[in-house]
Amino acid sequence: RMIGFQISVLVRDHVRSRVGLTCQLSSSKWPMVGLTRERGKNDKLAKLLEERGIPYKELPCIEFVDGDDRPQLAGLLREEWDWVIVTSPEAAMVLNEELDKVDSCGEWKVACVGKATADVLRDKGISVSFTPSRATAEDLCKELPDPAGKVLFPASKLASETVSDRLSERGFSVTRINTYSTQPAQWNQEQKKASEAVDIVAVGSPSALRGWIAQTGTVPHTTACIGGTSAKASTREGVEGVFSPENPGVDGWVKSVEDACEHLRTLQEAPSSKKAD
Repeated sequence: RMIGFQISVLVRDHVRSRVGLTCQLSSSKWPMVGLTRERGKNDKLAKLLEERGIPYKELPCIEFVDGDDRPQLAGLLREEWDWVIVTSPEAAMVLNEELDKVDSCGEWKVACVGKATADVLRDKGISVSFTPSRATAEDLCKELPDPAGKVLFPASKLASETVSDRLSERGFSVTRINTYSTQPAQWNQEQKKASEAVDIVAVGSPSALRGWIAQTGTVPHTTACIGGTSAKASTREGVEGVFSPENPGVDGWVKSVEDACEHLRTLQEAPSSKKAD
């Protein structure tokens, strides 16, 4: 079953030509997948692809940098909060690092957007009190238990205002600080050459997609997305084949890759079928 496949016909910037369908399956059962998360963060998806025999190239498109507000975090963690909300594995890693600097924490509970983010904290012995039914910021904000109280939200500079706005509407008092940000990774010539063989770009964030476009000068033909935010970004950029899971996360992500692969294989086999007729 194909999930979330969309066709978009958009006028594109003349500088960014759209990459054509390059899938050549003569040497492989599967199309080639490009893994775009920052270095060291592609391991889980890579392992699942290896188990399925799907070839991939790791081409990190983003790298993390400290946010302007990061120096404030350790001090804020000494204060009392009803909730500390964490919406990405990177935000969880920053929280872990800053907690190591704190000799005495205030009392607060942790809410995470999903399992991957929660696991980063649990691996450091931090208890996670709440995760929503689906790994989205909207669901977290709808389902965070009452009563409304004080919330600390250490986030990416590039994160939307969804958490602040939705919780404020429910009566929570939200303090957002930007503890990290992302910027495009720089590729060498070998990486740029390797990207030419990629048929499906695995997108874990809008910034990763922007990084791919910046490095290749092209809008990819097909993306397999971790969730709805990345899928919407793909559609906005003019990607023709956009695959995303109903439930965000790595397990859904690999299913999106499989669906995208099957779709490209169907396209590849269609001409030969007609000839056979």
